[in-house]
Amino acid sequence: MAKNKLTSADKVGGVSAEDLRKAIEEISRQKSLASEYAGLAGKATQGAVERHGLEKNALTFTRRIHDMEENKRSSVIYSSIDYWNKLGLFDQGDAFNDPIELFREIVAQADAARGTSKPEKRKLPAEDKALNDALTH
Repeated sequence: MAKNKLTSADKVGGVSAEDLRKAIEEISRQKSLASEYAGLAGKATQGAVERHGLEKNALTFTRRIHDMEENKRSSVIYSSIDYWNKLGLFDQGDAFNDPIELFREIVAQADAARGTSKPEKRKLPAEDKALNDALTH
């Protein structure tokens, strides 16, 4: 039984010149489409900014958060607010853009939707005795 002789395609990279050319053309085609879609997304963003007077960076950040899985989104939102507070970013409000007043409006809307006038205090895991007992026993 004779052994098959290896071709240059088998020796280096395992692909023929024709298959390599086809693969590169397909990759280039897909990159071109991705680039085109990125351009369309950019135009849609710019259109929304111009049409509605939105802040572009905030819109992009919000879209990214919106597209996240629910638990991830909740964690990112909660952590971001906590970090911004710790960095004193809410101290930078002015007469027209006071973030604390915006938070008050949001809390009032949430309270009204829940039918409460006093928001529930969220327990941190370290403060939750039942959770701590369950985790340690």
